[in-house]
Amino acid sequence: MSEPRDRLRHLLRVIDDDVEPVVRRYRSHIECAKGCSDCCHQTFRISNLEGAYLREGLAAASPELRADILARAHAYAPDTRAPCPVLSEDGACRLYEHRPRICRKYGIPLWNPQRPERVDTCPKNFVGVHDIDADLIIEPQARWAEAWIEIRERDEAARATATIAAQLTVSVTEDA
Repeated sequence: MSEPRDRLRHLLRVIDDDVEPVVRRYRSHIECAKGCSDCCHQTFRISNLEGAYLREGLAAASPELRADILARAHAYAPDTRAPCPVLSEDGACRLYEHRPRICRKYGIPLWNPQRPERVDTCPKNFVGVHDIDADLIIEPQARWAEAWIEIRERDEAARATATIAAQLTVSVTEDA
């Protein structure tokens, strides 16, 4: 396995570990659950590195699931509020363990180092909450940004991006 892919896996574990205390503390203010997939009806661009990792999950899926996801990916029209090709009819991610960074962050307040004065939330979440703990939100996300910058500096595949649908349709032989 490649060193960049190992670094990506490590970062994804860190993100998951850092999201968990936010969800635990603010559970009553987070409406996200299986079936709530509003955030999955956007066009996301992910890195080629994340795309290769997503395709690992696709390659391990049953032939029927793989065929369905690929058919949806080929039919996907970006910027139309269409569901992610990986999303099931009941609103669940079918490649959940291999989902990209952006998909792991949804539900919690999001901080972007390019807009440090803002913290954004889903309109369904954190309604009426004005005392979000910055240590739980901003500090971890700053670390994620730094780690991602380091990965991007070391690996070209982390810099180039395409939509999730386009990433899914790349031939698996290109990942070797």
